[in-house]
Amino acid sequence: MIKQKLKILIPVDGSDQALSAAVYAAKMFPRDRTEMVLFHVDTQNPDLGKSISGNPLYDEKMKNIDKWMSADHKSMNQFMDKAVARIRGAGYPEPAVRVKIKKKQERVIDEILREARDEYDAVVVGKTGRSRLKDKFIGSLAIKLAGKMNRIPLIIVDGDPKTDKLLVSVDRREEAFRSIYSIGALLDIQNFSIAICHVARCAAKKNEAVDFNCKNSDHDCPLRDVECICPSIESMKECLVDSGILSDKISDLIVEAANPVDSTLELSKDKQIGSIIVGRRAIVPFVEEVISGRYSQKMLKKMENMALWVVN
Repeated sequence: MIKQKLKILIPVDGSDQALSAAVYAAKMFPRDRTEMVLFHVDTQNPDLGKSISGNPLYDEKMKNIDKWMSADHKSMNQFMDKAVARIRGAGYPEPAVRVKIKKKQERVIDEILREARDEYDAVVVGKTGRSRLKDKFIGSLAIKLAGKMNRIPLIIVDGDPKTDKLLVSVDRREEAFRSIYSIGALLDIQNFSIAICHVARCAAKKNEAVDFNCKNSDHDCPLRDVECICPSIESMKECLVDSGILSDKISDLIVEAANPVDSTLELSKDKQIGSIIVGRRAIVPFVEEVISGRYSQKMLKKMENMALWVVN
C-alpha cells in the first residue's frame, strides 16, 4: 500500500521546548514522505515608535528599541538555522524542511489555526514557550490550541520524550478507532511498539469482579452507563496489524482505577512510553467541558517528559 505524503506544521517561538518539539517530530514521522514546516509568528510591530520619531527627547529610546528588535530577529534566525540542521540531521532531505515567518495580524493562536487549515496533516508544538511565568498564570499556547484545534491531530511535546513506544488511550469506540486510523496513516508504525490502554473507573468504586476479557459484543460496561469497549480491542489490534505492525509489538493494558489521567500517566512512566494518543470528542457534557475539563487537557497539565497526541 502506498501511503500519502505528509505535511507537518511546527509552530516555534525560539524556545528550547520548541526545538525539542521539532526534534521529536523529526524522529517520529517518516523521512521519505514528510514535509516539515517551521512556522513563526513575528509579533514585533514595525510601526513601534513611529508616533514619537522626530522628537529629540526620544532619540535614545528609539535606538534601544531598534537594537532590541534587531537582536530578537537575529536570535530567531539562529534558532531556525539550528532547528533546520537538527531535522536535516535526522535524515530529512533539504526540500523537506521549510521555514515560514509571518507578521502578526491576529492573535498568535489564530494565526496558527489559520495556517493549519492549509492542507496540513498534523501540528506539533512545545508544551511551554519562552515565558514560563505567562504559561503558568495565563495558560500556554499549547493548552489553548488543545481546546480549539479541530480536523487534524495536535501533538504537544513536553521535555524530550522517548519515541519508540506509543500508548493509545481508549474509552469510547468512535474516538478509539479514529486514533488507530490516524497513527496508521501518519506513522510507519512497524517502527514502534504500541500499547492499547483502557482504564476501568467504576470497578474500583463498586468493588465488583469484572471480566475484562469479555468477548460478547453486546456486553454493557459494568463501569459506567456506556457500551463496553473491551470487546473492540481485538479489532483495534487487527487494524494496527493491517497498517503494517507485527502482532508481537502490540499489547493491551486494561486496568482498574478511579482516576484515568493519573493511572495512564503512571502506566506510561512505568512502561517507559513517551507518546500518549487520545481521541477528542466533538461533543462533551457541559459539566465536563466547562467545570471538570476535558480528559486531554487534564492529561496535558500533568504530563512530564511526554508527548500527547490529541486526535480530532
